[in-house]
Amino acid sequence: MGFLSRLLDMPSFNGATNALLVELALPELTESQRSHLKGRVIELFRTHRSSDGSAEVALVELNQTPRFFQLNMLALAMKDLGYPPPFKKEKLQKIKNPFDPSHADEYAMRAVARRLKWHYGVEVWIAEESISFDSW
Repeated sequence: MGFLSRLLDMPSFNGATNALLVELALPELTESQRSHLKGRVIELFRTHRSSDGSAEVALVELNQTPRFFQLNMLALAMKDLGYPPPFKKEKLQKIKNPFDPSHADEYAMRAVARRLKWHYGVEVWIAEESISFDSW
């Protein structure tokens, strides 16, 4: 039991869980949800990156951010706005810094992907390209 509880409390596990859950949720988001999320993500991005620029400058920087970190920003925004993850028994994890490189741990990503496949029968992995929030 100790090992499992430590695993579930690891920052890399939390970040991987958020990223994979949001990756699954993206195709299901409505236009309205995307619009609300985009606004909240830009606010969060400016907060976490201490951006002095405008929302437009933050959007350009956000579009150039690796997808994994974008997904964790979206997880924070979804949590703030009360949007549920794609599975009722799952929850978006609390993370302090969505840009923490430890969240992108390959071992944690594989472990979370295996867990989601085992529990829900879905295979998920992070897409290669960054999200273009301009099209949201």
